Amino acid sequence: MGLGKTKGILCPILLGIGAVFGFATMKVGYAAPHALSVVAAENTWGDLAAQIAEPDMHVSSILVSPAVDPHLYAPTPDDARRVADATLVVANGAGYDTWMDHLVQASALPQAHYVRADAWAGWHEGDNAHLWYDLNAVADFAQRFEKACEQADPAHAKAYAERARKLQADIASVQAQALALRPHVQGMAVAATEPLFTPLARYLGLDMKENDFQIAIMNDVEPPPIAVAAFEQDLAQRKLKLLAYNVQVEEPASKRLIDLAHKADIPILPLAEIMPQGTHWQIWISSTLTQIGHLLGVAQ
Repeated sequence: MGLGKTKGILCPILLGIGAVFGFATMKVGYAAPHALSVVAAENTWGDLAAQIAEPDMHVSSILVSPAVDPHLYAPTPDDARRVADATLVVANGAGYDTWMDHLVQASALPQAHYVRADAWAGWHEGDNAHLWYDLNAVADFAQRFEKACEQADPAHAKAYAERARKLQADIASVQAQALALRPHVQGMAVAATEPLFTPLARYLGLDMKENDFQIAIMNDVEPPPIAVAAFEQDLAQRKLKLLAYNVQVEEPASKRLIDLAHKADIPILPLAEIMPQGTHWQIWISSTLTQIGHLLGVAQ
């Protein structure tokens, strides 16, 4: 997501298997200072961490509300205390949640206990920051987080490894679903109002268009007129097979494109940055892949 402020969110209903986080507000309770605990910047990474760490470590997330922009979030003293008391801390990294970097730096937390999604070998400075939509990045994060759990709490190493194996199997299932869809959609021209969709689109072999417009929106600047005109023309001429947009952002230029897509009868894919409560990452992404296939006319 860009640096613009977010608004409300209306997420599509997803199939769930029970809530990982039963929080109705952004702030959540946390374990006592002497208990083993994990603090996540966002609930997406918190969910993945919880599937490995709990019940041996208590996992909580700072950001669970879609009404908050992770880029602009200002941490509170309560957040700082939770990070200082944590056994492990997880975050997206990649410049997406730098406020967590500052909290960790101010705490006594060893760097080995700070697990960021951007620390995998496939990400480089300047790459797309929306790593929860990058299936390989998620698999790598889960592996590194498991090792951090085992190092921090050797007494429960076997339990962490067993839960991590189950999660990795689920991640592999999502990857297999994407790879099965790829031959049917590879090369199709798609676009998005900002680069949120790019990692998943790349995995599917989709041909992402209108990149200049997306980068401008991400950087919270006015898109170049030539980029706007090209985007509108491609929609009007139905050169695009799909338009993805961030439901957490209400931005005039993006709303106009969505309206044009509706008029041109181009399928629209709503995406979000904060994972809906009452689900798991693998269910959320699997549901998204199913929706992509449906919108692109692929029977699954």
